Amino acid sequence: MILSTRETTSGAAIAPASGSLLQLRAIETYIGGSRILRGVDLDVAAGEVVALMGRNGVGKTTTLKSITGLLPLRSGEIRFDGKRLDRLAPDARARSGIGYVPQGRDVFPHLSVQENLEIGLVVHGRRAAAARSAMDRVFELFPVLKQMLGRKGGVLSGGQQQQLAIGRALLTDPKLIILDEPTEGIQPSIIDQIGDTLKKLKSEGPRRYLVGEIDHMLLHLELQGVPPANLDPIRSRVTVLQNEGPRSDLMAEVAELLAHVQQEAAKPEIIEPIGNALKKLKGDGSLAILVVEQFVDFCREVADRFYAMDRGAVVAWGRIDALTDEVVKEHLQV
Repeated sequence: MILSTRETTSGAAIAPASGSLLQLRAIETYIGGSRILRGVDLDVAAGEVVALMGRNGVGKTTTLKSITGLLPLRSGEIRFDGKRLDRLAPDARARSGIGYVPQGRDVFPHLSVQENLEIGLVVHGRRAAAARSAMDRVFELFPVLKQMLGRKGGVLSGGQQQQLAIGRALLTDPKLIILDEPTEGIQPSIIDQIGDTLKKLKSEGPRRYLVGEIDHMLLHLELQGVPPANLDPIRSRVTVLQNEGPRSDLMAEVAELLAHVQQEAAKPEIIEPIGNALKKLKGDGSLAILVVEQFVDFCREVADRFYAMDRGAVVAWGRIDALTDEVVKEHLQV
């Protein structure tokens, strides 16, 4: 059943069947002089995955920052594990058992995968056998990390960086882990841009202005986490084209390489391993997971319940099987 915030004045109606680990009651948050959150109620229980959904700019990330203390509440109450959370500083909230993976991942680019993970162990103070056991659990969830321990965080793909960030957060031994857009990867607009460029190369042939377009596109792809190893062969050919003019042979090679990058970028590289990891964590029955996510199919696959936000308020919620196409059209589609 779908409920609307207009149908209840109590947060009890949106609580999970079991007791809540995290409770938000009527929270309001301002940024500058603007009221962003308008009486948000939300509950997350241990052993469940809750999806917080909504269009861009409706207050999802502000809700997460209000929970973690990065933004102060104007009014309302947040309880975690039975205690008031909103009166604590951000570091005290983290130590109480909250792991936070923000949008953009925030891995340390010049540290190795091993060093990034060890930061999580140091924060929690784990030693010897407990540390090895925790690290083995992360490698079980994200096997690719074990293969890349010596690699710098900054050269990983976007999906690999996301797995690293989640693994590092898990090593702090949280009771609740908060994920902001975990499946975010290459923007669809960039994939479309590659496709448009390939069409131009096919229809127009070598043109100097296309060389500039491709060079600009490579910068965007690098900023979005495409591994440099996938871009360097294109960049080297673009340099020659800039110096010598548009040669048909090199432009054909660039087109082939761009098509490969487009194909790889369109794959669900992030979605499958993170979805599988969340299912395993949910199966453990002890960790609460709150995930901000716009990919509806991902939420339907991994979440137990959902909340949909609009204009700073929760406007619909329910069990995940109530996230129908009608609800998606009304509250989530742009």
